[in-house]
Amino acid sequence: MKLVTTELKNKKALIAILIGTFTALFTFPENDWTFSIGIDYSLKWAFNWLFLNDLSLGEIIIFPHGPLAFLTYPTQENIVLAMSVLMIAKVLLAVNIIYLTEKEGWSYWLVAFLLTYVISMIAGMHQLILANVVLLYCNYFIYKRNGIKVFAFVITAFAFYIKSYLAILTGLICASFVFYSFVFCHRKLKTLLQDIGSIVGALLILWLIIFGNLSGFSRYVAGMFHLAQDNSSAASYYPQNNWLQLGIFLVASIALFFIINRTRRSFFFSFLVLLSFFAAWKHGLAREDFYHFRGFLVYVFIVFSIFVVFNRKHTFLNLIVGAVAVIMLFLNIRNTVNYNEKLYRWSWGQPTNFVEFVLHFSDLKEKSLEVTDENISSKKLPQAIHDSIKGATVDIYPWEYSIIPANDLELNWIPRPVIQSYASYTHWLDQQNFKHFGSPQAPEYIIWELDKISTDINGGSFNSIDNRYLLNDEPQTILQILKSYDHFYKDQQFLILKRRDVPIGSRSLTLEENTTTWGEWISVPKGDSGLLRVKMDFKKHWKQRLKSFFYKDEQFWIYLKLNSGLVHKYRIVPKNASDGIWIAPYFFKIDQAPEVKQIMFKCSNQEIISQNINLKWEQTQFGNNPGYVLNFFNKMGFQNDSMIFTSMNQLEVNVLDHWSSVSESNLTVDKYSGQKACVLRPNSFSTTFSYSLDQLPFGQWQIGIDCWVKSSDYDYSNQVILVLEINDEDGRVLWEGQAVDGQLLDGTRWNNISNFVSYVHDKANCMLKGYLWNSGDNEVIVDDLRFSICIP
Repeated sequence: MKLVTTELKNKKALIAILIGTFTALFTFPENDWTFSIGIDYSLKWAFNWLFLNDLSLGEIIIFPHGPLAFLTYPTQENIVLAMSVLMIAKVLLAVNIIYLTEKEGWSYWLVAFLLTYVISMIAGMHQLILANVVLLYCNYFIYKRNGIKVFAFVITAFAFYIKSYLAILTGLICASFVFYSFVFCHRKLKTLLQDIGSIVGALLILWLIIFGNLSGFSRYVAGMFHLAQDNSSAASYYPQNNWLQLGIFLVASIALFFIINRTRRSFFFSFLVLLSFFAAWKHGLAREDFYHFRGFLVYVFIVFSIFVVFNRKHTFLNLIVGAVAVIMLFLNIRNTVNYNEKLYRWSWGQPTNFVEFVLHFSDLKEKSLEVTDENISSKKLPQAIHDSIKGATVDIYPWEYSIIPANDLELNWIPRPVIQSYASYTHWLDQQNFKHFGSPQAPEYIIWELDKISTDINGGSFNSIDNRYLLNDEPQTILQILKSYDHFYKDQQFLILKRRDVPIGSRSLTLEENTTTWGEWISVPKGDSGLLRVKMDFKKHWKQRLKSFFYKDEQFWIYLKLNSGLVHKYRIVPKNASDGIWIAPYFFKIDQAPEVKQIMFKCSNQEIISQNINLKWEQTQFGNNPGYVLNFFNKMGFQNDSMIFTSMNQLEVNVLDHWSSVSESNLTVDKYSGQKACVLRPNSFSTTFSYSLDQLPFGQWQIGIDCWVKSSDYDYSNQVILVLEINDEDGRVLWEGQAVDGQLLDGTRWNNISNFVSYVHDKANCMLKGYLWNSGDNEVIVDDLRFSICIP
């Protein structure tokens, strides 16, 4: 009998390995091991290089990616290791699923094969690890073998060093399992302590293996906590969801876990995954771009699939309800930011990828190097500057790390703790970089990239991600850089700063303190000179806290009214806005510093936000040089006013130069300013601005149009568009449309909407036009349309 049992076990294990191996080979990923320029692509180089060359540098790094992040996007140096781990994860998935079915037979093996193959086809490294962790705990529930449990702890510890998202989800699954085991199973304090000790031990041992000592471990853990703190406000997108579809998904999920199934197994499984399910919901629906939402969708599919196999009751009904939930979630993916229909069409199998990997490995490696060199070639420093800093330590600001390999500065790189500026969205995270740049470990040079891939919604170049202003990303760190570094070199692409032997002294003075509310213009106080910032703080209302906890926080913006009358706007993060929002000198571009006259704070839902905002205006002087901040960023001087032409239509008169007339029947007293505004009905156009470009000399110009809009019934369908177009005798030369959706924060109140283009005027007889186009079904009210032409 024992011999028969052993043979069955061996047979089951062999079949599982065969299924896993077949799946791993046929779902082998595309052989692209390159990296390029850009905020995410250059990060790929950083973690691959650190792992291969000097992980000790990464000991201080606090970031959503951990020291093993290279496994999810390997370059050619680490591709063999990364693909080996990926294939092991797929084989382990097959083994786990085979043993989850419990029974023998071809029908069960076929189900296991199909489930393994589909999950491997749609899942990346993160989802494969999550699937294996859930499966291991389920198999422990069935077989009660401590080796399975310990293996799950080890994989959880492994995930902890890949990415914070993965660390949080696997950590919640692990914590749920340990708590369930203690409360509902053994109730032994000794076993509980052993489980906790095993998890902590696995974390510490892996840290020791990676870094060779325990230095930095506690800060890494603290960093994980802080990275999860204000992510909902700092990194969220706000597309218009189909809440009927999401509502059906949520109801179906609740029914599946808590109503249809009430067995011991279903209770264990629900308890095991509930917290991670909620965390995955928060992660996918907070950022809500295509990639984050798709990650949540894949995790939901994995959880529901495992549940159906594991529960073994009401299988048909569970399949139907689970399918409905997944389909509803899948349908809503069309509403996500950066949605691309082609990206969710998974390939059913590419065995040629593995064949190519084995037979043409050297050629693929060489080609990857060639393509990468070409991709990053635009980030080379001038030769004389490169020679002058070569041999000195450097860091990159704010995030373009492709500059390092493009200039062979790998051995010179000294990373800071939060290696990309936009991720310092709490006081504590910002404080880590602040301390670093004021310490002896700070690099001798900072290479600051000025010529980023894109401009912001105002047409400026001091942009961060998600419509944020770069100098507001980490207020404390920026002050430290100003004190500890000095201007060394600048061109259109790079600003290079050199560390001072002794930091310059600074002193801050509070000019005034006042209270304002959302949507109210506040005059900027006059200071002597130096740096003017405003520290903004407000208490969270319970409604805001509730929405932030279950879904995501509101979005918060600051409007800047310039001396020219133009309005610029940037998104702000409340957690670090309390440390100071940069007001003056306002660097719009590296050679432009227009004056800011007034500011206004806006939020996406004023009804659930505390109305009072506390402001503290602070002026900071550096040394005895009133113009220190201006000189720091530009030794060549600034132009304060770049505007050469502007025209505003406040809709108070019907005849205005360059503007078409508006019918009296379309005017309304519900206005932003003055006495009137215009109702833009469905399928109609606003008053149109027309201007002959023959009035301008040939050259490059920045052309803009902005207006004030509100629409309480607008459905955020990208059907109200602010348009700039240029036509010549032969037809259209340029058409640039900006949907109002991303700037219409609160449809019940007035919002500034803008659209800018950089245009090279080099031909005669061109006519420039600007207007608001409503191609949707909802009325929009528009006021104060303004047209401007500026020096770029």
